[in-house]
Amino acid sequence: MNTVSCLVCGGICRPSDMPALLICGSCSFVTTNIELSRDEVERLYNARYFAGEEYKDYLAERPLIEAHFRGRLKKIEKHAPDLSRKRLFEIGCAYGFFLAVARERFASVEGIDISVDAVTYASQTLGLAVHAGDFLDYEFRQNADVVCLWDTIEHLQSPHLYIEKAAAHMNPGGILALTTGDIGSFMARWRGVRWRQIHPPTHLHYFSKATLSRLLQKHGFSIRYFGYEGMYRSLDTMAYIVLMIKRHRPSLYAALKRTGLLKHNLYLNLFDIMFVIADKT
Repeated sequence: MNTVSCLVCGGICRPSDMPALLICGSCSFVTTNIELSRDEVERLYNARYFAGEEYKDYLAERPLIEAHFRGRLKKIEKHAPDLSRKRLFEIGCAYGFFLAVARERFASVEGIDISVDAVTYASQTLGLAVHAGDFLDYEFRQNADVVCLWDTIEHLQSPHLYIEKAAAHMNPGGILALTTGDIGSFMARWRGVRWRQIHPPTHLHYFSKATLSRLLQKHGFSIRYFGYEGMYRSLDTMAYIVLMIKRHRPSLYAALKRTGLLKHNLYLNLFDIMFVIADKT
């Protein structure tokens, strides 16, 4: 297909000046024309995705990942007091690291992910109430007070349907919190097609502040907080992603590793990952 209907405004998305990406002529939402079957999605997000394909070793980086999840939780607490009385639901919970941090503060935590391997770990190792499958098929027994999508919305075939369903199963005054890349950021505009967030078929949609805000407002949410989110990362993982996954330079990666420089960690904020908190109006 050379065109698709815009999921944000209903306009027409046509080929952009970036290969494989389409842009809406009305609201400038950027997307792909990729359609994946359920089997294809499950194959994409298998154990290798978290160990070698997208991440060097997601499980090994648990302490760093939990560190930035604690920061996100603090921001949520500012906009959703009395968490000890609230129910949390996470869409795209992966191995459950956020839920493991959040269960210390919430009355209950629950999540869902398409990756069977990740959900098995979260359930059996961390003892979390998580489900393997598509959120669109999930049947709520109780509504949620807080729904989170951490670096997830860009992966979803039909993100507007996920937002719509989340809104339908949130208690009055509920909070939606999410992170995703900002294609309108300086970094994205400067890097163009080389921006690190552009890698279909895992990333299917590319929001800006304007298009994400419009989508959320369309489904009954009001933006309460907008900021840019950094991340704790090991230099080893950063080098692995750049040199092994993207550039295929194993000898250079091995040489850097021998220097011992990759043992360190850092916090990096390139101001191209949006952090949005919205409340259900």
